[in-house]
Amino acid sequence: MGRSSGFIAMQASLASGQVDICLFPEVPFKLHGPDGVLKHLNYLIETIGSAVVCFAEGAGQSFLENTNAKDASGNKVLGDIGVHINKKFVSGISNHLF
Repeated sequence: MGRSSGFIAMQASLASGQVDICLFPEVPFKLHGPDGVLKHLNYLIETIGSAVVCFAEGAGQSFLENTNAKDASGNKVLGDIGVHINKKFVSGISNHLF
């Protein structure tokens, strides 16, 4: 769910009151730079010690390698932006990029 609409992710994030960052396909975002998700994620970790991030299925596909894979229903298989951001964040911490 949320392959091209982040309504469920957004509503669940707002309802929980626990989510620090919610990413969904309708709103483009940057990973790097002063307004980037990684910088804000690092800020949250440094200031409060944790961060809760909610990803809609289709969020951030522009950052991921495009494949032609299809699922059993014939829909394009989307990449996992959560795994991608985790790798970039861990790499950024080890390289002191923040």
